[in-house]
Amino acid sequence: MNKLFTLLGAGLLLGAISCNNQHEVIPPPLQVADLECSCNATVDGIAYEYVDSCTYDNTKTITTGTSTARYSTKVSQPIIQGAGFTEGIELEMRTLEWVDDGSNFPTVEEWKAYFENNLNPDYYISDALNSNGVSIKWTDPNGDLWQSDTTLFCSGIDFVYTTMASDSDQTGNYMKFRAIFNCPLIKFDNSDTVCLENGVMKTSFKRE
Repeated sequence: MNKLFTLLGAGLLLGAISCNNQHEVIPPPLQVADLECSCNATVDGIAYEYVDSCTYDNTKTITTGTSTARYSTKVSQPIIQGAGFTEGIELEMRTLEWVDDGSNFPTVEEWKAYFENNLNPDYYISDALNSNGVSIKWTDPNGDLWQSDTTLFCSGIDFVYTTMASDSDQTGNYMKFRAIFNCPLIKFDNSDTVCLENGVMKTSFKRE
């Protein structure tokens, strides 16, 4: 009888230990979008490279009819700590149009189709909201701002997206791209012009 009690006690003890040693459930890793961030260009014979950080922005006009949005991304780096500006190159695409459903966002399908159908945009000069195309802005090492122009004083004016692919993670939807471009740049106060050549930008637009 004592042996029986001993066996029962050992069985209960092992059962209690096995209940307390439950397997730990490890959640799968979160998906992370594979985003690049770099831009190289030569401006009036001087090579510039920006790889520090990428930022994403947009400007929307939401209406009861056709809503519009333009999307921009900038590859930059602080030129002087605390100087209040970042040197770099910004690219803006306009204008995506859609009928808003109250979310203030185009659908993912509309957003993707806009970029995929505009791989070879012209440069725009007018700042009107309904103008279409692409614009390049450059903040130089002195903090001065320049914008792409179409005046024919440089050897070439062209722009093309060589790759365009969608990606997403918990932070949002992205259109990853590689763009190559050449264009004149005019200073925002119209006091000077320079030539940007062999521009190569690898970054993304973000659906916000």
